[in-house]
Formats: sequence, structure tokens, C-alpha cells
Amino acid sequence: MLKLWRITRGWKLPFVAVFALCFALFSVLTRAEVPKKSPDAPPPQSGFARSVSGIGVIEPKGELVAIGTEISGLVSEVHVKAGDTVKEGAALFSLDMRDINARIDTYFSVLESARIVAADAEDKFKIFQDIRNPQSISKDEYNRAKFASEIAKSQVKQAESQYTLACVTQERMTVRAPTAGTILDVNIRPGEFASAGIVSPPLIRMGDLSSLYVRVEIDEENAGRISKDAPAEGLLRGVTDKTYPLTFVRTEPYVEPKQNLAVSGQRVDTRVLQIIYTLPTDVQGLYTGQQMDVYIEEPSDK
Repeated sequence: MLKLWRITRGWKLPFVAVFALCFALFSVLTRAEVPKKSPDAPPPQSGFARSVSGIGVIEPKGELVAIGTEISGLVSEVHVKAGDTVKEGAALFSLDMRDINARIDTYFSVLESARIVAADAEDKFKIFQDIRNPQSISKDEYNRAKFASEIAKSQVKQAESQYTLACVTQERMTVRAPTAGTILDVNIRPGEFASAGIVSPPLIRMGDLSSLYVRVEIDEENAGRISKDAPAEGLLRGVTDKTYPLTFVRTEPYVEPKQNLAVSGQRVDTRVLQIIYTLPTDVQGLYTGQQMDVYIEEPSDK
């Protein structure tokens, strides 16, 4: 046995290697073939022979209106909900007015008192004016009555200004629609604190949905290949069997950093030219904020 072990000692390792290689080949050759996975949807295709593409975002006519408040405060009531159609000047939400209402009552009382004092001072001064014999009163008494009347009148004006300012502040604490449109999003609730200034997301988003626009971003290196008279079409992301004709509205002549990235790894320092197109008025099933793949026909002479 020992002699057999010594005889076969030199070729044990090559034998094991050959066996392992044969087993690996057998495993690879007999493995079931994995079927190729087809894409869920074919990639979008342009209907033009030559075109410039860009990413478009659907927005209301006249752009989105971000509603905020110029006075910070606690929200007491929200008058609208998403989907409501409002007219210009309609109340959107109101802030807590208990403090300003108390100040208005105080200022009104001060105003009434100032008016009474002014009327009394004016009556006294009128008595001095009606005296026919100027020598019956001294000049100092006359001037004191005159100045008292003028001071009382100025105090009335001051009280009126304070009262008017408080009333204006009360009116500003009810935020109203700056234009007619549809409420798209409401991000404020009764009992929440509304901060003045620019907040993200806006307290309320609204816009005119009578017509939908598409804001298309074209890379700056392709800006010279675009003509405003060129036909354009858009496809919703993931929907390749339906195209929407687009009509040119305007070009915004400022090249700015790109906001909508096609893929996560795309450079963010790309600058784009924004072009506005409008969708057909009878289009259905589209919503603001949706992205579209937009293709603009490139003129053959470019």
C-alpha cells in the first residue's frame, strides 16, 4: 500500500486539476440558457428624419403660481382644496386675527377719543374767532386755542393712520388668489404656522389650466439648431405609442443651469435654453408636472 502511494504521488495533483476542469466544463455546458429580458417599453422614437430632443415639463398657462404670505402667523382656516377653481381675489387661507382684531378695537377707541378732543378744541377756538372785540382776549390765549385745535386735528390724523394700518394688516392676513385659476396643491392646514417669504414647497400652488404649456430644455450646444417655425412633438415618459403635436409659443432668451436631468448620472453643470410650447386645447389625461420627451425637427439646411 505504501509502495502504491509512493508510485502515484507524482500525478495526484494533475489528476485532481483535470477532474475539476472537466466538472467546470460540464456545469457550463449543461446550464440552462437564461432568456434575454425584453424592455418593458421600447425607447421613444422621433417621427422626424433629423431632430433635436429635450426634456419637457407640463405646466399651466402663465406658469405655476406659488402662493405664500407676507405676514407670518398661525393658520386659522383654509378655504380651498386641490382641484378647486377660484376667481381672482377669492380667499385661499386666513391667519389667526385675534391679536389684530384687538388692536383694531383699541385704535378705533383712540380715534373716537381724538375726534371728541379735536371737536372740543375746535369749538373753543371758534369762540375766540367769533369775539368781535379783539382787545377782550390776549394774543397768547388766542394762539393757545389755535394751537390746541391744530394739535387735536393732527392727533386725529395720527389715530386715523394707525386705525387704517391695522385694518390693512387685517385684510392682508387673508391670502387671496392673485388671478383666476385652479388650485393644484395645498401644503398648509389649520393650526400650522405659515412663515412669511419664500418657502419650499409653496403653501399653495395654482395655475390656469385652460391651456397646458410644455417647458422644454434644450442643451446650449443645440440651441443654434432650433427654429421657432419647426414642427415639434412630445411623448409622455414610458408611453411611446402616442404623440402630441406642440405649437411654439416663445423662447426665453436666457440660458440657465439644467433642472431636469434625463438620467441620474448626467452632468448638472449643463446649461439649457428654455422653449415654451402649447399642447392642443382638447387634450385629455395630462397633468401639470408630468415629463415629456420632446423632439423638434431640425431644418435640413442646418
